[in-house]
Amino acid sequence: MAKRPVPVAEKPVKAMTDAELFADNFREALQFSREVLLRPLDWGDYDQLKLKRDVSLGVLSAGIRLKVAELQPRRIDDVVERLARRVEAIRGGKTLTAEIVEHEE
Repeated sequence: MAKRPVPVAEKPVKAMTDAELFADNFREALQFSREVLLRPLDWGDYDQLKLKRDVSLGVLSAGIRLKVAELQPRRIDDVVERLARRVEAIRGGKTLTAEIVEHEE
């Protein structure tokens, strides 16, 4: 027996917060993608093949974007590095300039 998703309390769209609306739309998109990909493959049905291809590419693209975001250094690290360069420049008696703050390694 397949697991059924837990029903979400129905709420009028106008009463939803942006986060709730986004989460609801995201869940619907995921369920649609899953249903399309789980359909039996018919090599003679070109419309179905195109739809499955498009959904597959969308899922792969989203997965790649998530992985890239996961592997990128966090923005806070950049802020900390810039602050450290400023502190080092001040301690070294340098006058802060855009070149020191933004480009000096």
